[in-house]
Amino acid sequence: MIRYVPARWWLTTVLLWSTQIIVLISGNALNFALIWQLAGLTNSAQSVLWAAALTLVPSVIIAPFAGVLSDRLSRRRVLMIAEGLALLSLAVLWGVERISNMWLLYAVLVWRATATVFYQTAFQATLPQLIPAQHYQRLSGMQQMVMGISSLLTPVLGALIVEEYGLPWAVTTTAIVLLLSLVILALLELPQPNGTLVTRWQDDVRDMRHIYGQRRGLWQLLLAAVVLNMCVLPVFSLLPYLVSVYFDTGAWLLAWLEISGGIGLVLGAVLLAVWGGFRRAVHTMLAAVALLIVALLWLSLVPATAPLWILGSVLLIGWAAAWAHGPLLTMVQRTISASMHGRAMALLNASMNVAAPVGLVVSGAVVERIGHQIWAIGVIVCIVTLLAWVLRSDVMTLEDAP
Repeated sequence: MIRYVPARWWLTTVLLWSTQIIVLISGNALNFALIWQLAGLTNSAQSVLWAAALTLVPSVIIAPFAGVLSDRLSRRRVLMIAEGLALLSLAVLWGVERISNMWLLYAVLVWRATATVFYQTAFQATLPQLIPAQHYQRLSGMQQMVMGISSLLTPVLGALIVEEYGLPWAVTTTAIVLLLSLVILALLELPQPNGTLVTRWQDDVRDMRHIYGQRRGLWQLLLAAVVLNMCVLPVFSLLPYLVSVYFDTGAWLLAWLEISGGIGLVLGAVLLAVWGGFRRAVHTMLAAVALLIVALLWLSLVPATAPLWILGSVLLIGWAAAWAHGPLLTMVQRTISASMHGRAMALLNASMNVAAPVGLVVSGAVVERIGHQIWAIGVIVCIVTLLAWVLRSDVMTLEDAP
């Protein structure tokens, strides 16, 4: 791996992060508008959750290929290819005021999710090579802060799109942002791996098995991430349904909920970036799980007549997400060689999302038939069970391994 840490590494990092921020904000605002159209078109929790489940499929199927390409090709090229795919998705939406076909909405969302997988895999593999190793812990916190800023701005822009400007305005803005990002990427010098696409996919599978096999706690950590993601992801995916059906309010409440989650994510990320977390990263993740249990219990107790009370629950969930995901990335980055960060991050993301579609579909059926209160209590039981298992597994000693 060609490691590139220039004297002014912070300038390259800021420019690269700038491309991510503008792409995330514009793209997520457009996705917000598309999801809201789907919720209004079908008036069904299951259709919204099916959309969320389908957009996770690329992160499971495409992520391994994205990881291989990120480790073998110029990572700048992979980033630019991903943004080119995102631009192609806009051609379907060009000039359309409102999509009235559910399947077309599904197709566009899945296509955009595919482009995001390539982009995020290459981006996560690039940053550790730009930043000195002593800043990895804070890097994770700052990366979560970027996601939180996006969560804060996205709902406002998405609600404006839905209520004021319409879909064509969002498509045009997103296209301009992607073109600007492509120009910035073309001017940056980024680290790239040595080698070419000459090995077989079986070799990549063997390499990943060998790397994760050296640290048995990593495999157990991946399993815990799968279960936790399956339990937690439906919370945010169900928000459009809870707003439009359970609370019977408009798009602005959904926007405020997204903002609340973003505030929690930013607060947790800022504290993590400044403080650095507990000495052992696993303890920071356990604190995140405790916050999540409190938030879900809060969510289960909110009545339909008091929708604003849910804001505090969503804020805590965002905070917990920052404290859980940041240390997880740090442990993987420090454990695995930089030349394989693309494949390692791809496997991590795929593992976290592989069971999420099942959780989304099952939770949608449960919520429509029984109610979100019982579903939230069930999720708490699952998380407590998972916590009890983690406390007795090799995850707790993973950071002690040589």
